[in-house]
Amino acid sequence: MKVARARLALVFSAAVALVAVVAVAAGTSTAAGATKAGPTVRLIEAGSTDFSSADVFYFADVLKKNGINVDFNLIPDASSALRTVIAGQADVFIGSLPTAILAVVNGGANIKIIAANDQASDYVLVAQPDVTLGNISGKTLAIDSPGSAGHVASEIGLQKSGIDPSVVHYVKIGGSSARLTAILAGKVDIAPLHYPQALAALATGKVKLLLNVGKVIGPYLQSGLIASDSFLKQKALVQRTVNAFINAERWAASNKFKYIAYANNKQLDGGLDNSQEAKVWDYYSDTKFFGVNGGICFNNITAFAKLNWTIGSLPKPLPGRKDWLDDTYVKTYLKAHHQKPTAC
Repeated sequence: MKVARARLALVFSAAVALVAVVAVAAGTSTAAGATKAGPTVRLIEAGSTDFSSADVFYFADVLKKNGINVDFNLIPDASSALRTVIAGQADVFIGSLPTAILAVVNGGANIKIIAANDQASDYVLVAQPDVTLGNISGKTLAIDSPGSAGHVASEIGLQKSGIDPSVVHYVKIGGSSARLTAILAGKVDIAPLHYPQALAALATGKVKLLLNVGKVIGPYLQSGLIASDSFLKQKALVQRTVNAFINAERWAASNKFKYIAYANNKQLDGGLDNSQEAKVWDYYSDTKFFGVNGGICFNNITAFAKLNWTIGSLPKPLPGRKDWLDDTYVKTYLKAHHQKPTAC
């Protein structure tokens, strides 16, 4: 694990660099010079999009319906995506929470986690036919970047399965689509894929299921909403943003067929047929995947930290929560909906 931890520390020890932003297709980005009257939220998501991304697209649409302009962009890897927020090129980033916390710990980044949308892991490790948990030592495992959601989830899943995660050779490949391409082409031995992509990969017959990480880990904050401190100064806009975020998660968790139809309309099916899409949504429902109460309650954050400590992906002890977490807006939402502010 020494090598992995060293890589994680290096990610944010360098000075923040400006990065190019790749716009998401299908009309989800609003050009800066063409915004309508009203505030604008510059939203970044890391990695590639698939069926699991429909809640994020719906979140952007809810913001627009509420009179907020949205500049929604996609950047291939988590660390680069986060740097856009740190550098002031974006307001909020949806992605890996360990990546954000390490940016604060190692680089003093002025950012905060303000909500979570994925409160369980949907990662599945798929592998070449000859790979088993018994012969995994020395095998290559594709990741996005050190500290990214797939990387951390893979290590925790292996650890909880009784395997030392350091015996695997981690290879930086890119987002989920890049990892899917690499595993199907035989370029890597193992790849963590979101559940929808894993189903598509397994259907080809070229790879097999090695480990259902989500089932092994249990509840886990896989992805969240990370905001710059400068954006957090706009308190009313931040509250409207968090309200839309949680409303999108509640919609995703309670509308199976509308979720499927919406994902298809946004071309997020990833090659899945309707029965496979239904199976994915049922998996999300069973694992309580969507952060219907904002995700960042005390118990969830504590469990999240403990799981990361088991593999050394976060320092122990962590800095005070106020340095990297602001749960004010989630609690305000819950109170407005007559729920306990501590609800998970």
